[in-house]
Amino acid sequence: MAYSVASKALFPLYVLTSLCIVLLMGVSFSDVILRSLNRPIPGAYEITEIAVGAMVFAALPVVTLRQEHVRVTLFRVLAERYRWLDLLFTLVSRGVAIAVYVFFAWHLLRLGNQMSASGARAIFAGFPLAPFAWFAAAMCLVSAFATIFSRKAPEGDDPTEGMGEI
Repeated sequence: MAYSVASKALFPLYVLTSLCIVLLMGVSFSDVILRSLNRPIPGAYEITEIAVGAMVFAALPVVTLRQEHVRVTLFRVLAERYRWLDLLFTLVSRGVAIAVYVFFAWHLLRLGNQMSASGARAIFAGFPLAPFAWFAAAMCLVSAFATIFSRKAPEGDDPTEGMGEI
């Protein structure tokens, strides 16, 4: 139930991630065409950097909720054999993930505040940088909450399945 509600609540992040991809394609395509006419887009590199960052941080809570991130299956055989060990691994890994997300959020919030206080702006594009740091901090906090509501991969889901296939 909670997973379903959380999944629906994160739908706007799917849309935002998609819009970032469209922006990246548009800027890259337009910049290549305009460069051939000696009229490059001022700040195209900065726009691309920010759009990639926004895309990654917007997708982070979704990936976390669905547990589609990289997984280490070093002790998978033991965890399958002993239910208590599986539970322990789940609790410890989620605790570490939450701590890391909160740590990143705190540092990104401080970075955004520093950027705001100093008036940091993109050199060529001229937009302020602090809102992007604040957005990244917010997405890290949302990811911490998504960790709580995420559910384990379905039984029989082998993370190495399909590796080596083309």
